[in-house]
Amino acid sequence: MLTIRDIAAKAGVSVSTASRALNNNLRISQATRERIQKLAAAEGYLPNYNAKNLTAGEANAVGVVFPTTAHTVPENPFYIDLLRGINAQLVQRHYVLSVAISATADELLKNVQSMVAQGKIKRFILFYAHEDDPIADYLRQQHLRFVTIGQPDQQHNDLFVDNDNLQAGIGGATFLLDQLHVKHPVFVESDHDWAYEHQRREGYARVAARFNVNPLTCKLGELNRVRAFIKRHPEIDGIMATDDFNGIEFYRLLRETVAVNHFPIVSFNRSLPAGLTDADLHSVDLFPEKMGNAATVLLFSDREPLATPTPGQIRIPYAIG
Repeated sequence: MLTIRDIAAKAGVSVSTASRALNNNLRISQATRERIQKLAAAEGYLPNYNAKNLTAGEANAVGVVFPTTAHTVPENPFYIDLLRGINAQLVQRHYVLSVAISATADELLKNVQSMVAQGKIKRFILFYAHEDDPIADYLRQQHLRFVTIGQPDQQHNDLFVDNDNLQAGIGGATFLLDQLHVKHPVFVESDHDWAYEHQRREGYARVAARFNVNPLTCKLGELNRVRAFIKRHPEIDGIMATDDFNGIEFYRLLRETVAVNHFPIVSFNRSLPAGLTDADLHSVDLFPEKMGNAATVLLFSDREPLATPTPGQIRIPYAIG
């Protein structure tokens, strides 16, 4: 690999002069700077940004931490789009991604601790926000900068990027009841108790009260329990789910009992390809690429967590499709 010593030798200058020229140091004449920069470009030289950062005690990498849920989580297009938005910003800053994925909270914590102690990573983006999260606690203790995707609990004033999930829940439920004319909806969520699910459920409940319908809810998880719930509620004629996968899973179980198709579903994330289901699926786009982009900008900004809890530090809009 071409090094700065090679560039210095080809230019006939010292390594320190070549380094200053490539960093646009005004102590080097403009003519020399231009000559060395042109030579470096022609030779395809790339500065070792990692070495520069490590000199200051920090790697040129950002740690991205996935939630410890199903093993298929990293394959969800929502997370892929988040990564795409993050990476677009990191490329501009000459940083790279380092990913932490583990099956359990203990393993994930060890992964992050290793990234900090051995990898010298000092900036992190957490793809979730959860109360009493050991990863967030560790990063706070180490005084490291991190941003969560989703609003953290009210005990801390962490930096975060989120949608307005209450308003998104209100918008999704209004669309289901008003535009799709559903009379007996069910709200479907995971069994992970995520904060964003609480907020979307609250939005759903408010709209259900306005339309004077029963705000039926169901947590996914143990299949026989969900099947029993469906049998107890044959009146269900529409689904609002916290994400596309939850909506389709409940619809699959519903079809075991009821012969339906083109069944109205409003869900979130717009993560399923068109034509994958025969349901009348309307997915709320949360613009995860914009969320990843905004989270990275916030991570590298001088902005500090606010002194008092606020509804959000950066809000990303949503759109119902």
